[in-house]
Order: sequence, then C-alpha cells, then structure tokens
Amino acid sequence: MTEQSVRLIGGEMPAWSDRRPGERPPAGGPVLAHLLDRLAALLPTGGRALIAGPHDDTIVAGLAAYTDVTCLLRGRPDADRLAGRGVTVLCGTLAKLTDTDRYDVVVALDGLDRLCSVEGPQYDWAEALQVLRRTLRSGGTLLLAVENELGVHRLVDRSAVTAARTDGAWRPLGEFDGSKPGAPTRLAARLAAEGLAVSWLGAAWPLPASPTLVATPNALQEGPSGAVAGAAAGAVGAAYARQPVLSDPRRLAAAAVRGGLGAEFAAAWIVLAHRAPRPRLVGPPPSALLSTGPLPGATVLELGRDRDRGGGWVRRVVGGTVEATPHRDPTALDGPMPAGQLLEELLLSACLRHDLPRLRRLLTGWSAWLATLDGQRAYATADNVLLDGDTYALLDPSPRDPDPPGAPTAAVAALRRLARTLLSGGYAHPWPAATDQDALTLVLAGAAGLDVGPELTTMPVPTGPVGPDSLREHEEQLRALRDQLADATARTDWYAQELALRDAELRRAHLQIAVFSGSLGHRLARLGLSVARRARHILRRSRP
Repeated sequence: MTEQSVRLIGGEMPAWSDRRPGERPPAGGPVLAHLLDRLAALLPTGGRALIAGPHDDTIVAGLAAYTDVTCLLRGRPDADRLAGRGVTVLCGTLAKLTDTDRYDVVVALDGLDRLCSVEGPQYDWAEALQVLRRTLRSGGTLLLAVENELGVHRLVDRSAVTAARTDGAWRPLGEFDGSKPGAPTRLAARLAAEGLAVSWLGAAWPLPASPTLVATPNALQEGPSGAVAGAAAGAVGAAYARQPVLSDPRRLAAAAVRGGLGAEFAAAWIVLAHRAPRPRLVGPPPSALLSTGPLPGATVLELGRDRDRGGGWVRRVVGGTVEATPHRDPTALDGPMPAGQLLEELLLSACLRHDLPRLRRLLTGWSAWLATLDGQRAYATADNVLLDGDTYALLDPSPRDPDPPGAPTAAVAALRRLARTLLSGGYAHPWPAATDQDALTLVLAGAAGLDVGPELTTMPVPTGPVGPDSLREHEEQLRALRDQLADATARTDWYAQELALRDAELRRAHLQIAVFSGSLGHRLARLGLSVARRARHILRRSRP
C-alpha cells in the first residue's frame, strides 16, 4: 500500500474504525445494492461518484463497476482497508471537503451522523447536508438515507438512543437534533430548501442500515394492504428474532401499514434528490423492493402495478438468488401479489371478540385447504397465509420441504404455533381454562375439525421463524402466571378451610361419643340391649 492509495484530507482518526464490534454495521444488503444498480442509469459518461460514510463492500464494488468512485471515511483503518480496490479514498472529516471536489452522484445510505471526526467541527444534520450538496455538480443526484427517530425500531428498543452505549456515540443526539426532519413531507421540504428536488422517496424497514423492504408512501397506501403489512411484519420479525425488545415489533409494523402510517413509522427514509437542472429518469426506482429468504442467498423482488394486466399488483424477481434448490424455489414468487388479510390477524381478532363461529369457519377452511398442499404444507402457518374471501394463499410460496409431513401433523404444528402466540402475547381468547400450549392446541384442533390424539398436540413446534424476546409479552406471561397462582392459592385456601371445618366437626363428634359412652344411662342402655338380644335368642331356640 502506498501513501497515494489513501488521501489524507485532514481531521482523520488514526486508530478509529466504524467497523469495530458493537458499532452500527455499515449500510448494505441486497435491497440497497439493487437500488444502486438502478441509480447507475443516471450516471453520465465519465461521471464521478462519492460514497460518504461506511458502506458495505458490495455497495462500493457495485457502484465502482459503473463509474469512478471516491469514498469518504473518517477512520484511517477503514480507509486503509479500501486502498487498492479500484476506488479513491479520502480519509478525514466532512468539514475538510473542498468546493473543488465535485461529483455527479453522492451516496450517503449510512446517514450523515458518521461523517465528522473528533478532530474537527461537529456538524448537525442540516450542516452536513449543505456540505454534501455543495459537492454535487449541476444536475447531480443525491441518494440519502435518513433515520426516523419515531420508527418502530426506536419504539421497541429497550435502551435509550440518547445514551452513549458505544465509543462511536460521542454525540448521541437522537430526537434532539432539531435540524433533522421527522417526517417524509418535512424531509422533502428541507431538501427543496437546499435546492434539491426529490424524485423518489421510499420508507425502509426494518433497520436503517440493512433494510429488507423499501416502499414508497403511495405503495404503502395503495398496495395490497394485507400482503404489504405481512411483508413489513415478516421483515421486522426476522430482524428482531430472539432480540430483546419492549414489545413485539411485528404487531406495530403491521398495524402501522394497515392504518396508513407505514411511512411515518418506518425505520428510515431513502430519498433520491437532484440539483437543477433535474435529470430525466430512465427507469425510475420501483414502487417497492423486498428481499426475502435467508442471507446470503436472499432474493430481491420488485413490487408494483402491472399496467398490462389492469393495474393489478405483481411481484417480480429482479436480483439475488434465483436458482431453485430442494428447499426453496424463488421463481414461485413471480406473478400477481395475493390479496386479502393475514390469517393470523383474522384469528387473533376473532379470539379477542370471542367469535366462535368465525373461528371455526376460518380454521376449518384453512385445514381443508392445507390438505391440498404438498411441499409447501409445513409453511402454511397462520403468519404466512392470506385470506381473501374464501380463498387462501401463501404470502411467501418459495419455501419447499423435500419430505413434507402429513396434513394432520402440519396442521397441528401450525396450530401449536398459534397457541404459543395467543398465550405468550397475552391475547384474550374464548378458552380461559386452556392455560398451556398442549391444552389450547387440542382445543384449536377441535375447532379446525381435526380428530387428533394427544401424541400430536404435544409434539414440539418445528423450526421456523422465531419471534422477538418481548418484554411486554414477558409481562403478560407473568400476569397469566400470577392469575394461575392466585387461583391455585384461593382453591388451596378453600380446601384448607373445608378441612379445618370438617376436622372441627369430627372432634366434636368424638367428644360427644366419649361423653355419652361414660354415662350411667348409656351403660344401662347397653345392658338392656344385651339382655334383650339374649332373650330373643332363647325364644328362637325354644320354638319347635
């Protein structure tokens, strides 16, 4: 490595790395990588791009395949790490960028809070934006991510964002940065005030650094609400699996999308803005992007209206892993998006209303439809099924099971997952006497019209999506245990009182017997009874 590989512009931090353990990971992921691929169409021939802040290697390499890339990093170890990879590296603080450094595209998907170093002035959000705007050429494009301080990821965080939990958080302003916009409309207005016209804005779920769902406000409002809400709930559920949270973010995300507040409660907003004169967009970003499947083999989908098919919403595989395997077939995701509402939400709603007839209709219809499936049978759980009228459909039809279980086994396993959700989530249901998973699973199986034995209802739940470690759900479980303990204590006290009462009655009876057995009248009565019995015996013997 030579000194020319890294250009020191001033304010560099010699021993600091934004990639150290415990720090926020750099921005990246399949969705952001695909978004940058779409942005490449805006690059003029011989253009230059600036990537400001820490970004994943796939982001840097992907953009470097189209144009000359310059990376701005404040930590010397991070800058040295990129040296020799075909990009120019500027190491230093944001304040040291000069007006002579101009670019056609500026990418800041990591936000603006990790661009200043301790060796220079600490810019707030608006000041950092002004510096990046000055680096744009006329007609240049800015791709910026802005974290939402009221996003679901903040609402479920057990720790305070204003606490200095890591070494990198030497200015944890959080919501106290008054220059940072707190809504999509305010973000667009703030950019317009800086001479940047917004051409596209997407709400990102579930985490700002690695979103797996990015959708425009129109897509969140006008798209198939059940499928979009299910996708948002699945995205946050996967991100927070086994993670300690205040409450289940899946419910918050789904409720926000269904209530028309999906953009307002997203983790971040990703915006595409331009300096005048505004360039003509060739192939603008899609209405929504979704990454599904396990990393690193995730599949990227574009969601939007199909003008050739009456304006219905469709999904199309556009990137990531597209080859079918014995356990997954991404091509099954191509086609129209299923309509309807998530079956799990319908069942929870019916349970809360104690609507037994509706519960039976939902469960019997689902169990009959599940029997018609084959390799997808094990994945037809209530949180992956949409119901539109009487039509059931899989939200994610790509998973496959080479050795699928029988219909009763798969149905009972899915019902056991539902029973766990009802009990651990503190949802009221029509069967309060069923206080454990086995008992509630048996009741649900009966409501679904399944004739199963206890050997199936006691089977462990198969491997599948694991929920977050929610403090609120823990509190509900503790409340349920306290209720059970109080009920058991009340019954124990009643039994103790009954035993004490019976014991007192028995002692009185023994005392009365002892008193009567020692009196003269009692002895004379016993003697008279003995004489009468002997006389009767003699008379019987004297008869012919």
